[in-house]
Amino acid sequence: MNCLTNINRTQVPHDIIMAYINIYKSIGMNDYNHEALNSDYQVMVRQTINNDTYYFVKFLELNVSETRLKSLIYKDILPKNKDEKFILNLKKVFIKIHKETSTFELMTNEVFDLLNFLYKDVLNENKLGFKKTEKKSNKVNLYNGKLTSKREDLDQIISLYHSITSDNKYEISYIAINFFVDFINIAPFIEKNEEIGILLLYILLITNSYEAFEFISFMELLNENKDEFYRVLRNASYNWVEGFSQLLPFHRFVINVSLQAYNKINLLIRDHEFDAHLNKSNNVENTIHKLDDVFSKDDIRIAHPYISDSTINRTLKRLRDEEKIRPLGKGRSAKWIKLFESKNKKVVYEQLDLNL
Repeated sequence: MNCLTNINRTQVPHDIIMAYINIYKSIGMNDYNHEALNSDYQVMVRQTINNDTYYFVKFLELNVSETRLKSLIYKDILPKNKDEKFILNLKKVFIKIHKETSTFELMTNEVFDLLNFLYKDVLNENKLGFKKTEKKSNKVNLYNGKLTSKREDLDQIISLYHSITSDNKYEISYIAINFFVDFINIAPFIEKNEEIGILLLYILLITNSYEAFEFISFMELLNENKDEFYRVLRNASYNWVEGFSQLLPFHRFVINVSLQAYNKINLLIRDHEFDAHLNKSNNVENTIHKLDDVFSKDDIRIAHPYISDSTINRTLKRLRDEEKIRPLGKGRSAKWIKLFESKNKKVVYEQLDLNL
């Protein structure tokens, strides 16, 4: 609670003010972005959910093979262990976040429910609760022997968060960052405080106008900048107990990640508008020409994440009927082989014969 309690002490430097100008220019484009991507909105959100799940698992370094991870995310196969159960729960959490963006309210019960939903059948029930701490007496450096729940600390920082946001004196992401650092340092739960804290930061951003994260994976950017994330978090937690946290580096980090997301969405809209003028089936065929001689549907999906499976399947069937490709095996994981010369095949140029 030390960050939120002392939020008025921080002097915001000019570079962060300029960064805010840039981020709010981007946030001002939210409606345009939604309109430009409206035709494929549902497909894009599903892709974001899958990417958030995939990269958060990578961030947490869970011991799950690449094949199993992708099958759990994309094919909803049955889990074999607790890590795999967690992955399925995590995907459900991201689905819930995107469906209930407009109705989310930060409350202690909501945070506790998030912990239980995510780790149901993963952690023992005795680990799904609030920490207990000894309550200090009024006498200096003595304890009265009674236990108090960390729930009280969580109640306090949530109350402070709502009080400060209602005053409209501070930028919302700055308040969210103060809340996040307080949450991490009070560590209200017996286990998994970091995981819940990151999810809460993500929720607070996406529900407070940082809508680029509907289309661009926040967890992918977090994973790409993992070392930097932990560095600025350590700095922010230093001197936290005394109320002198070094928050500005963490603040810069969140703004930079958000600007990266908006830069990516600009490129996404450019490509989306370009694709809209092309026949999607022809676009898939053109991509197949550029792939290796043996390829899979996943290779096509990577190149065209927002083209539907039905369009990809229809294109593959047409090319098969035209005897341009043929399947190698059966089922979803089957690969395909080209029956024509690949465009990306290396060409060996012979010396010109100039004898006339």
